[in-house]
Amino acid sequence: MSSKRIASRYAKSLIDLAVEQDKLPTILVDFEQLKEAFKNRDLYLMARSPIIKVDQKMDVFKALFAGKVDALTLTFIEVLTHKGRENILPEVVKEFFNQYNKKMGILSVKMTTAVPADEAILASAKAKILSSGISATQVDIRNIVNPDILGGFQLEYDGKVYDASVATHLRNLKQNLRK
Repeated sequence: MSSKRIASRYAKSLIDLAVEQDKLPTILVDFEQLKEAFKNRDLYLMARSPIIKVDQKMDVFKALFAGKVDALTLTFIEVLTHKGRENILPEVVKEFFNQYNKKMGILSVKMTTAVPADEAILASAKAKILSSGISATQVDIRNIVNPDILGGFQLEYDGKVYDASVATHLRNLKQNLRK
């Protein structure tokens, strides 16, 4: 079974348990902390390392998160670690957010522009996406600045890419002129 599928199952189990215990908002905050923590390359590599012993990894996790996250989150990390699945913890964190967004009807959108998009453009994009017939009730747009696209924008959501960038139009025009 792929690590993504395993991570997805663990994330779903945690979300179900958090809902059952009425702790989903708390666990969401905890997972924001975990997401930030795993941006640290050393922690990420330690979690994924087959060389470092399970007890040592658990000691690190407890030192970092004990008293800072809910007991359910810490117990979840312990279960993963003792089952030898701590190497997929960063993937579980990612899957947790994907499943949380799906459960809450939130569509996560990545909008790439050449310059930072102002609030009016972001609001307009949200409105157009919501009116396009998607099942989400809320749109969360993350604006990424990439000057290489020259102008226009690229939208990525639901596994699809909508490319209305100047760079792509110029590349397509160049290919058509060569034919």
